[in-house]
Amino acid sequence: MLERNNQYALMKRKIDTEVLKAFFAGTLEKRVDSLPIDIIPRDRDPNRCCVYKERAMVRYRIMALLGFDIEKDDDEYKPLADYVSEALHAEPKPLPTLTTIAVGCSGCPDEQYRITDSCRGCFARPCLANCPKDAIAFINGRAHIVEERCIKCGKCLEVCPFHAVIHVPVPCEASCPVGAVHKNADGFVEIDHDTCIDCGHCAQSCPFGAIVERSSLLHLANLLKEGREAVAMIAPAIEGQFPGSLAQIMAGIKALGFADVVEVAEGAHVTAEHEAEEVAARIAAEQGFMTTSCCPAYMNLVDKHVPALSGRRSGALSPMAYTAEMCRKRNPDAALVFIGPCLAKKVEAVRIEEIETVITFSELAVLLVARGIDIKEISPHELPDAALYADCREFAVSQGVAHAVQRRTNRPVQVMNIDGVDKKTVRLMRTWEKRPPEADLVEVMCCEGGCLSGPGVLVNPKIAMRLRQGTEVGKVGARPIGDKKRA
Repeated sequence: MLERNNQYALMKRKIDTEVLKAFFAGTLEKRVDSLPIDIIPRDRDPNRCCVYKERAMVRYRIMALLGFDIEKDDDEYKPLADYVSEALHAEPKPLPTLTTIAVGCSGCPDEQYRITDSCRGCFARPCLANCPKDAIAFINGRAHIVEERCIKCGKCLEVCPFHAVIHVPVPCEASCPVGAVHKNADGFVEIDHDTCIDCGHCAQSCPFGAIVERSSLLHLANLLKEGREAVAMIAPAIEGQFPGSLAQIMAGIKALGFADVVEVAEGAHVTAEHEAEEVAARIAAEQGFMTTSCCPAYMNLVDKHVPALSGRRSGALSPMAYTAEMCRKRNPDAALVFIGPCLAKKVEAVRIEEIETVITFSELAVLLVARGIDIKEISPHELPDAALYADCREFAVSQGVAHAVQRRTNRPVQVMNIDGVDKKTVRLMRTWEKRPPEADLVEVMCCEGGCLSGPGVLVNPKIAMRLRQGTEVGKVGARPIGDKKRA
């Protein structure tokens, strides 16, 4: 994955902020077609081939922000102002969550292993001895890879004592755990949406910004601008994403115009209770392992790629779904907005009637900047009594779900933790039908480290974890991550 602090992320944030500022100022339709030129002036030193291509990328980024599927909706003759008008007056179509920008794709060469000049042609030659396909040849005393035989297993890289072998991946393809990302006949990126699980790893990995999420941010901004009653449901991972306390973050969200802000950790408590009952019943009946139900990308993975695990999933609803039910009872007429770190939640939300829309933490940050709201300077919102669900704020981190379930059972529960899903993990899961894991509960997080590493977060997960641990909220119910004993 790309380091989150990178030039593309900064440019994306700048574009989105300028669009929202113009929208709230009432000048978006008038200004939007000039924004690419304003953002990329003629005298700018371009990072792509020329300023004109950079301006084209700004145009496409604006289209994605407006919610359009660039692969289907791109019309070069159509002004951006027309796209704005259409976005404001049509019902948003949230699926597919991802779209590609062909003009931005670099057409990366195929994945390969290369032997560099660091090769010493050593006598031991472990690369030659360990290659399963006899794809290593020595020419003039140096190792070379015979491309026709190489199966890209990486054995040579693993065993070289001089680290002379390098792996050159195609970032988007390498990051996709299910092979849904590939190059088309023209050599540019395509996503097979029928097999995509919406984990967002490809969008996180592409260093050219050629894979982008389709946003519903303008829809939400319009909703707030019109003064509609709206309730924000904030995912547990939000703490540590902004330079302020949880109480200040909630106050900042209310300052945007939301009538109320509700922690999804409240719904997570209900999920944990249901899963605790289920796993206890399965243990008593000797029915084997159960997997958690909270990661929507994992749920998509099972539906599309590992159907044998469908009977192993918990029957509990996700924390977002339970929270939406609670909010609908309390606020019958409000628009419910989920704010979280995950793109796959946009897919799940389509199936939950109560939810109006979903935005990510990075989109929330853009909204706050556009409205001139500084979290660290705002007066804190009064936090509700969270004694019942405080430990469920740990759902944001790997093993947090399992710990919450363990605390709600009256018997020991053996836990297995899947911390991040990749191709190797998917292959492992496919073996579970015949060789089930030695566990009662398997917690699956598609993002390594948990939701703090989701594609919609702002902050490096390690920094976010330190920020969470430095607050009283983050300390509630905290235990060492490696501790699998029941609390």
